[in-house]
Amino acid sequence: MFYCFIVRKRVKYLFLDIASHQGCIACADDMSTVASVPCTSRIADHDLIALIEQVLKQAAWSYQDLTHIACVVGPGGFTSLRVAVTFTNVLADQLGIPAAGVHLSDLYGARVPHSQFLWLHSTKKQELFARSFGGGPWPQATHLTFDVFRASVPSAFFWCGELIPEHAEEVKKLGGQEVPPAVLTEILPSFLARLSYNHQLLQPWYGRSF
Repeated sequence: MFYCFIVRKRVKYLFLDIASHQGCIACADDMSTVASVPCTSRIADHDLIALIEQVLKQAAWSYQDLTHIACVVGPGGFTSLRVAVTFTNVLADQLGIPAAGVHLSDLYGARVPHSQFLWLHSTKKQELFARSFGGGPWPQATHLTFDVFRASVPSAFFWCGELIPEHAEEVKKLGGQEVPPAVLTEILPSFLARLSYNHQLLQPWYGRSF
């Protein structure tokens, strides 16, 4: 009697977030985050490859080991998003592996234990992005002036995200209670496993309507 065993290749993800205030580059499999480095300042083109190779070395992986790539596509600085998305598209094409674009609000959404909250992200002094999780006025990430936000926000709410100090103070006055997100590296494997990957080119998400 002959037995046929199918050996399933273990997934190995490369994750890039160089656009948010608390970004990181990480290698993860389906069980754990194997290696990561924080990215809390602007990353130039020539710096990105060195950081990725540093993370790969920590994980004892090569580029050829990667099976999937995920990249935060927005919101964020114009240059940071362009660098990250362009690199992801080129690397996925060269390796022949699928990629997934990640909206920053979804990443925060996976890190917050509350069923209803607002994701908030400052973009300019008088502007921000807002998204309601679990019901609310902004089911999709929406670009708002702070005056519009102030007039539409519930009287009391939980929030998470990245706000400049002036916005954070104003949100507190409006009844907002900040929720500390879970540690990214702890939720990253399960988050990456839920994404939809394909071979289409990723596009940066800037999200501004005015």
